[in-house]
Amino acid sequence: MNAVVDFYFDQVQQKLSELKRCEARAIEKAASLLKRQIEQNRLIYVFGVGGHSVIGCEEFFWRAGGLANIAPLFDASLLLSGGGRKSTMLERVPGIGDKIIKANDLGEHDVLIITSIYGMNAATIDAALEAKKRNVTVIAITSVAHAKSTPPDFVARHPSRKNLYEIADVVIDNHVPTGDTIVSVEGVEQTVGAVSTILVSACVQWLVIETVKQCAAAGIEAPIWQSANVVGGDEKNARYMESYSSRIKAL
Repeated sequence: MNAVVDFYFDQVQQKLSELKRCEARAIEKAASLLKRQIEQNRLIYVFGVGGHSVIGCEEFFWRAGGLANIAPLFDASLLLSGGGRKSTMLERVPGIGDKIIKANDLGEHDVLIITSIYGMNAATIDAALEAKKRNVTVIAITSVAHAKSTPPDFVARHPSRKNLYEIADVVIDNHVPTGDTIVSVEGVEQTVGAVSTILVSACVQWLVIETVKQCAAAGIEAPIWQSANVVGGDEKNARYMESYSSRIKAL
């Protein structure tokens, strides 16, 4: 048996159980907002800022079993595919996140989900503040523990020193621990074994499931993608492509 690996999987299971135990109310509240958007034939906007936070955004979009009315606000300059160091540097620059909200013309009838593992960098906070200024409803998927434990003067922080969880209308705490990694290997100073992708993806899928459940209970048909890699998938998805391809830039 590999004790270090066993520890990692045990800790992941504990974190998932903790997430399930603590975030049900937030998930239900967020899902009710998404249900409203579906009922009113509106898009649901998602923004994941730089680094691996964008994985949460991608998890919502173009996913088998996922909602078809998801509009991700991808910005190539912030993605890891454009360079890791550049992504980190730019996510710390004030005056970028708000421009993305402005460029997509979000307004008072819109809902924006921001997936930010740590919820404190400049691009994240600028996006959240600009959205709130425009009366957009903001849902955050973020680590409250990490934000609270980070010093106010830390270099990666927004100049306002605000945290995403302090700005959003609904906060889904992803329960990612400070620093993300949880495994200590003997003789190695740096811990390994990141858990953020697993926990954030669980938040995303739970939110989608609860949204679809609430829609079904209300007699609302939720637009749900089928995998394009199963027989009939393309045909089933064709009507959603017709409905959303002109409205969602990323499609």
